[in-house]
Amino acid sequence: MYSLSTLKIMKYHHGNLKEELISSACIICEANGHDHMSLRSIAKEANVSQTAPYRHFKTKESLLAEVSRRGFEDLTDKMRLAINKENSKSAKDRFLEMGLAYLEFGLEKRKTYDLMHSPIIDKVEFPELLNAAQGAFDELVQILTELFPGISEDDLGKKCIKFWAMMHGLVGLLDMKIDPDIGSNAADAMSIVKKDFRSFLVDSLEL
Repeated sequence: MYSLSTLKIMKYHHGNLKEELISSACIICEANGHDHMSLRSIAKEANVSQTAPYRHFKTKESLLAEVSRRGFEDLTDKMRLAINKENSKSAKDRFLEMGLAYLEFGLEKRKTYDLMHSPIIDKVEFPELLNAAQGAFDELVQILTELFPGISEDDLGKKCIKFWAMMHGLVGLLDMKIDPDIGSNAADAMSIVKKDFRSFLVDSLEL
């Protein structure tokens, strides 16, 4: 009769090991950050031997790429859900909901978000990760195309980069947790933005 631990290992060997390793890596990344991840720590989290991860991932980077891909897929799903939830509303309202969903993801999954945008992974070397990242960007392209009908391809590209950079920068600034009581201009400005993200996004459309 097999012990529970033996049955668990046997289960992994029947095709679930890779998925379990990725799930464990996602947990460790969000808890401790990608800098503190190692194939050894991931094996421990997954309750498998220290050599087990090498059956599916030759390097730590290849496993980080999988975690990053999951992050982009989750972000895309969150953005898409926000847009579709407000499908009966105007393109402007759906853009605002998408922007709020982006901010929410970036702040709630901060360490995963950092990995997703880290130069530590060469996305060109991982086509599935590159496609996942493109999926999130495509959601922005689609809603801005609706917001600005007839816009040229060049201008659309500029607007996409503008809003992408703005949202990415805002996630970073909000995560700095500037104390509103210190009385600096930066603290005052961030306090205003935090009170009403929607108004901030509305104003950005008029720039």
